[in-house]
Amino acid sequence: MKKWLVLAMCFSMFCLAFMACEDEPEKVNTPDVATAVYVINSGGSSISVIDLEADTVYNNAALLGTYPNQLVYRDGLLYCVNSGSNNITAYDTENNFEKVADISIGDGTCPENMVFVDDNTAYVTCYTTNKVVKLNMTTKAVTAEITVGSAPNPIAYVDGKIYAGNTAYNSSTWSYGQGTVSVINPSTNAVTKTINVSTNPFDIKVAPDGLLNVVCVGNYGDVAGKIAIIDPSTDTWTDTVEIGGAPGLLAIDETNNIGYLSVWGSGLMSYNTSTKAVLHGPTDYILGKGGSGVLTDTEGGVFVSVWNDDQVVQLDKNGTVLATYNVGDCPAGMTMKVE
Repeated sequence: MKKWLVLAMCFSMFCLAFMACEDEPEKVNTPDVATAVYVINSGGSSISVIDLEADTVYNNAALLGTYPNQLVYRDGLLYCVNSGSNNITAYDTENNFEKVADISIGDGTCPENMVFVDDNTAYVTCYTTNKVVKLNMTTKAVTAEITVGSAPNPIAYVDGKIYAGNTAYNSSTWSYGQGTVSVINPSTNAVTKTINVSTNPFDIKVAPDGLLNVVCVGNYGDVAGKIAIIDPSTDTWTDTVEIGGAPGLLAIDETNNIGYLSVWGSGLMSYNTSTKAVLHGPTDYILGKGGSGVLTDTEGGVFVSVWNDDQVVQLDKNGTVLATYNVGDCPAGMTMKVE
């Protein structure tokens, strides 16, 4: 519970364990691979590369900033949002993960998550300033600041609109206000609507049916987790998955219509994104350990970061362990490259 509360104070979901980080690792030479899982090692502020075709792991492929929170792969570059460093670093995966950009978001902004809308434009949530910033990815500069709700964290781009989830966390009372999602028109950089959702919206993904699935964690106490379903055609909250517990990140298996939810220390919960039926809830977690990160592939598989064991575990859709990869110190968020 303390790890999640520290998250809400802008040290992201993994910052508590950073206090016991190991010495900065030495960067290793890493080849470009066709099919890879990229992993944030939060304890060492580094990246591990899992080569799925060669079944090989390259640890310390790149060294990250302070409190790395999210990885995004796009066109040969791997971007990392560093909440503590207030920046985004970019690495060339085809050239030994050479750092090619260091994009400042601004002092004290605490950037959490980013999303691309095209090759030249990205938007980033800034937790402590209650803003979403627009980036020109060619000039590496902030070109607009948009005021949204309180303590924004997740962000998504759907149907030509930006959706930013506002956690409404109050650090002075350690409590959450009304969770909301701000809808932004990227043509005007204006908020066009604010949608009320449940407590503490923490992740947003798009299901195969085109609907937004907003993970609302709850308050880690008497308010349990929910998935708020938003229809982007009307920008209204139309349905709810009563998942329970305290879900974290969401990864959706589009082949089998399964949403996997990370649960710190417990593994995964899951639900059917089409029928909204809960498949695995708080009483029958998948794997039973890990849950600091979750990722799905295009073949119905799922990857789980196991923070305490410095591992990433690969499962099939039935929860059977297919492989275990030893990665760096305290693995967390992940992203994938597929050619």
